[in-house]
Amino acid sequence: MKRMISFIVVAFACGALFAASMDIKVRNVPKSAMESVFSNPKEGLPVIVRFLTQNVGNESTKVKLLHDWICDNIAYDTEMYFSGWVSKQDYVSVLKKKKGVCSGYSNVMNEMCRLAGIESIGIHGWSKGFGYRGELGDRTDHEWNAVKINGKWQLVDVTWDAGHVDYKTWIKHYSDEWLFLEPQYFIYSHLPEEDEYQYLKQKKTKEEFVKEPYVAGKFFKMGFSFGKNIPDYKTVISGETEFDFGCNQTGISITSKLREAKSGRNVESFSWVNRSRNTFTVNFDVPDRNDYRAFIFAKKLSEENYGNRFSIAQFENDFLPRIAQFVAEKKISKNEADLFESAFFKVEENGSYYIYEDLFATQRNLAVKKIFKLLELSAGYLEPVLDFRIATAELYEGFGNGIKFPSYYAAYSGAVNTKLISPRTGVLKKGSKVKFEITSGDFNGLAVKASDKLVPLTKDSSGVYSAEIEISDVDKVIIYGTKNNKNYTGILFYQVE
Repeated sequence: MKRMISFIVVAFACGALFAASMDIKVRNVPKSAMESVFSNPKEGLPVIVRFLTQNVGNESTKVKLLHDWICDNIAYDTEMYFSGWVSKQDYVSVLKKKKGVCSGYSNVMNEMCRLAGIESIGIHGWSKGFGYRGELGDRTDHEWNAVKINGKWQLVDVTWDAGHVDYKTWIKHYSDEWLFLEPQYFIYSHLPEEDEYQYLKQKKTKEEFVKEPYVAGKFFKMGFSFGKNIPDYKTVISGETEFDFGCNQTGISITSKLREAKSGRNVESFSWVNRSRNTFTVNFDVPDRNDYRAFIFAKKLSEENYGNRFSIAQFENDFLPRIAQFVAEKKISKNEADLFESAFFKVEENGSYYIYEDLFATQRNLAVKKIFKLLELSAGYLEPVLDFRIATAELYEGFGNGIKFPSYYAAYSGAVNTKLISPRTGVLKKGSKVKFEITSGDFNGLAVKASDKLVPLTKDSSGVYSAEIEISDVDKVIIYGTKNNKNYTGILFYQVE
């Protein structure tokens, strides 16, 4: 039996809070129909599908409604997955249990589409989900769907859109990232066993699939594209390495991270992003010959995104006492505090609290956001859109222990047209004279604090802000930006030795 069991694992952080839009119709299904479908699926499922698709003429809308209902009602069966043995993934068994692995999700989608009069098939193949290490096994590890809409096959992965697994815990997190993603983008993470189901004129080989990095669907849905230098899944470097990308959408925040491959620990100051209108470059280096993972993160600036996983210590020793104080100070009501606590569940073995996602619990979600703001949590959570490994060439020992690049604040990663020209080193020398050069379409004024004074940078005719500044006896040099010539916010900073 093939093990159709791949899912997305987010081991570095959990998904953004309330970022996608599920159709409200999935919650308007009559209670009697919902009770019936899980006790007697063969009789109940036609009623569900009929309710969801009645008076809906557009086939794409129909499929999204079916996709959303599955995401809202079926959990990933982690117990079955980690047992190593998969069985009973027919749609009846999955609905009765309200759980399934990827083949189960696919089978439910196929049956719902059949009942809606839409052609749907399950596709067996390999994916860059949990357990992927840059090579393909002899057996396929995943299953997804293709649906025929207006004569054209469209790809859908309901499993990956329903949520993800953190360690061994299923985290419900709705997405439409893998709904109708174009085949030329879907192929970066899903390789069908049979070439015809790639739906591409130029078929991708196993060797090409393995060579490429993991690219999230949202990478393309946010308007990103590859430039000349595309990273491999395992990129070998001989020094600082640069990759360039395009982005045809405005209002996208971007950042990057380098992490140790084994521990997942962040390695600060070894990645760098420069953004200039519709292009951006990302630079990476490594401190030594160990293996590392490189990430690019992004989000829409218009979205308020919060992480949905918090350590037990932070939640119980910081959040809860402060929330009790908010109630005492009448900043929130006791009901809002109770709603906040009811939104989370605790997983001792993961050392974490997670939010239980319910996109339609409006009162609860408003209370959570209100309290997050009072707790002064950042709403700028960025999600990973690209992931690859970095190793050193035989003769390269790495940059060494130290600070490679400058560090940046959220205002820099949120800027869409600000580019640092120099200096690009992360450490400045006391007593030295340094020429600062930076271009920006986001700020109408820039200044550097390298002593007790804020020194403005002068903008020349080519649009470059610059000044030569002597570094005094300080621990840190900060570049500030202003949008109103009054209030300055930190953009970048350097360590001083």
